[in-house]
Formats: sequence, C-alpha cells, structure tokens
Amino acid sequence: MRNPSIIIGLIMLTLMVLVALAGPAFVSQTLFPGERPGMRGSYRPYQLDSVEHPIGTDGDGRDGLMVFVSSIWPSLQIGLIAGATSTGLGVVIGFLAGYARGRLDTLARILIDMVLVIPTLPLLLMLAAYIERWDLYKLSLILGIFGWSFVARVIRPQVQSLRERSYVDLAVLSGENPLEIIFLELLPPLLPYIGYVFSLSIVGSMLAEAGLQIIGLGAGGLPTLGFMIAKGFRESVIAIGLLGQMLLPAGALIYVFLALNLINTGLDEVFNPRLKTTIEGGD
Repeated sequence: MRNPSIIIGLIMLTLMVLVALAGPAFVSQTLFPGERPGMRGSYRPYQLDSVEHPIGTDGDGRDGLMVFVSSIWPSLQIGLIAGATSTGLGVVIGFLAGYARGRLDTLARILIDMVLVIPTLPLLLMLAAYIERWDLYKLSLILGIFGWSFVARVIRPQVQSLRERSYVDLAVLSGENPLEIIFLELLPPLLPYIGYVFSLSIVGSMLAEAGLQIIGLGAGGLPTLGFMIAKGFRESVIAIGLLGQMLLPAGALIYVFLALNLINTGLDEVFNPRLKTTIEGGD
C-alpha cells in the first residue's frame, strides 16, 4: 500500500507529534537555558518579535514560542480522545442499527437523526453553568459524545450494504451468531472506512475545541492551540504587532487538517474500487 498521499500525510503527522512531544524541552534548553520561558511573569509582557523571543511574549509575560509548542500536544490529545470516543460510540450504534432489522433499526435511525438535529451550542452553554472546571478529559469526552451521531449515520448504511452480501448469508447458514458475523464478516472490510471517519473526527474535535475557546466555553487555562488563538483575539495581538502568536496556532491546526486529509485521500484511493479504477485508467 505505497500510496504517496498516505506516506506524505503520515510523515507530516509524525513530524507534528515529534514537535508536540519534544518541542517544549528543545525550545527551553536551546533558547532559554536556565530560564522558565513558560512561567507567567518571566518576561515583560507584549514584547515584539526579537532574537530572544522569535514571536514575542504574551500578555502573561511568557515566551510566545514556548507557549505555542506547549499547546500542540494538549490539542492533539483532545482530538484523539474526542475522536476515539465519537468513533467508538458511532461505530457500535451504527453496526447495531445497520445489522438489525425492523423496529430496532427504526428506533436507532430516529435516535441518530434526533441527535444530529439537536443544536449543540445551547447544550454546551447549559453544561458550562454546571461544570465548575473544564479539563482536557471532560472537554474531550463531551466533544466525543456530541459527535457520535455523525459517525453512526455514515456507518449504518455501509453495514446495511454489506449485510446483503452473499458471504454474510453463507455465514448465517454456517451457524455463526450475530456477534461473530459482525466481528468476522462485517467489521474487517469497514476498517479502512472507520479509520477515515476517525481522522475526520480528530480534525472536527480540534476545530470544535478552538471554536469553543474563542466564544469562551473552552477549558480556561488549558494550554491548547484554540486557547492561544482565543487569547490572541482577546488581547488584540495582531494590532500590537504580534502576528505570529495568531498565525502559528492557526497554521498548526491547518497543518494537522492537511496531514489527515492526505491520509484520508490515500485511504480512499486504495480502498475505493471505483476511484482506484479511475486513477489506474487515467495512468
């Protein structure tokens, strides 16, 4: 499976993960040995770009570059946890709804459609009033719970299509129970598609977290790319001249989106028979 899009996307994503994990220690030890660039009050606030501070300092007196590299990993964690939660719930419900027939399928379809049309912003506003302190895991789980219906809606028709295949009928005649049919006959062909949906959920969760931070519903104080963007808006860093403190976190989100989109495109080219035939015919 030597697809160029998949390879480039994986390389891009790996580089981002390396920066997220090693970036804070590298910046601290290389540019600020013996200092605490990520601590509040370490420097004079709102210093413009310089050799000492490549993207300036923020309103709390921290080095902007240190804040940026420290924000990448929490954002990736939110995307992974929320994406895994929404994908896991959506796959389970989508498989149950797609394999079942009759009343159970109808009830599951109604539930999926109801959750899809429920506006999430008012619910998040209500939750914000009851949750005293948002943290990474609470925010990730909430985003994942709100995102499962989309996954279930796209998985359900795929399962219904596979359910009608002749090899599934043969498995039924062979005495396999429903769980064996789901795990042995239906799940393996859909694994690439589930991976595709999972990557979409990761991107959607990261963007949703950034949006919540901007409107003031995010995990306040949690260093994420979204929090850095929201803080930049509140402090008008662009007007001050600290453009990098807005462009770098926004660019990082776009970078992750492009990396996952390349992987998605590659998976589609490999596992979509129609698209694969079209590409080979064009060559």
